Amino acid sequence: MAFEVVCCIRLKDSVARHHLMPIAANPLVSKLWIIRHEKLDYGDIPKAQYILVPSRFKLWRFIRMIYHALRLGRRKQVKAFVSFNPLPYGLLSYIAAKYHKKIIHFGFIGKDWNVYLQHTWQRIFMPIVRRANLITVPGPTMRQEMIQHHIPPQNIMISPHGTDLERFPVADPDQAKYTCVFVGELVPLKRLDTILHAWALVNQKHPNTRFCIVGQGPQAPQLRMLAESLKITHAVDFLGHVTDVHPHLAASKFITMASTSEGFPSALVEAMSTGLIPITTPVGCIPDIIQHQHNGLIFPINNHQALAQHIIDLLENPKLYNQLRQNILNQRQSFSHQQTYNVWNQWLKSIDA
Repeated sequence: MAFEVVCCIRLKDSVARHHLMPIAANPLVSKLWIIRHEKLDYGDIPKAQYILVPSRFKLWRFIRMIYHALRLGRRKQVKAFVSFNPLPYGLLSYIAAKYHKKIIHFGFIGKDWNVYLQHTWQRIFMPIVRRANLITVPGPTMRQEMIQHHIPPQNIMISPHGTDLERFPVADPDQAKYTCVFVGELVPLKRLDTILHAWALVNQKHPNTRFCIVGQGPQAPQLRMLAESLKITHAVDFLGHVTDVHPHLAASKFITMASTSEGFPSALVEAMSTGLIPITTPVGCIPDIIQHQHNGLIFPINNHQALAQHIIDLLENPKLYNQLRQNILNQRQSFSHQQTYNVWNQWLKSIDA
């Protein structure tokens, strides 16, 4: 018998849609309640019913979200609460689920595990996570770390990041305007400074190369100043926030990330679905998906020389570029929503049973 699911979520629109679509598409779900600050501006979610709580004040928004979650929990049709990011959305989902004796899920996608649980909030939040009925993680590495923290292994399922492959068709690299693209927040853990220093070395050897930065964040002014000091402003475009990232992926040949902490970024999934070669640090679940010199290139954290050399190698070795790209295209179907759908289908069937 079909039932309703409540989801509290904040993620950016494209990421939120990727996580919600496999749930909403399941025939066992009759309605998906979405408690959020605004509607997704990235395509409709089937069977979605929004409860919007817009507010500039985070504490007031949190209080209102708890109120709505508790109110929905009274509905007999609601059997489960789903959340992504443990604080505050996982916490408020947990409060409502436990109060009404409903099933609770925690979804981890990256820094939420690395930062909130391994460091600041570990003592407070870890006992709550251990009481979850289901925990989803993007790869085996994060799952193993959770088991080491005494989270029951039978409750942890790997839910690979998926995307709508129709929204991210394969691009023609011969039409690329940019050599390389970065997609993400301009924050310290993304280490854009490492990428800019690498790009200065690349541009010295290949003056016609161009780098595109898609995203916004508090480090934007600082990074622009760094580009000026490195004398590469002519080779770097800061595009800020964009709603649809695919045109900028389609205009590039590689994607690079230099993060010190990640899960498995959706930006990499979207880029690889478009046919871009990833050049990234081996953090989080990235090594679970990307193997060096098979479907991407890996470089050490904070090592801009190694990053620059990888980019130069791809520019100067067409055989390596074509080999990596073909392996990525062979892997492309594994990034579809179907992979994630299978994980949710198994869990939703257990709830129905």
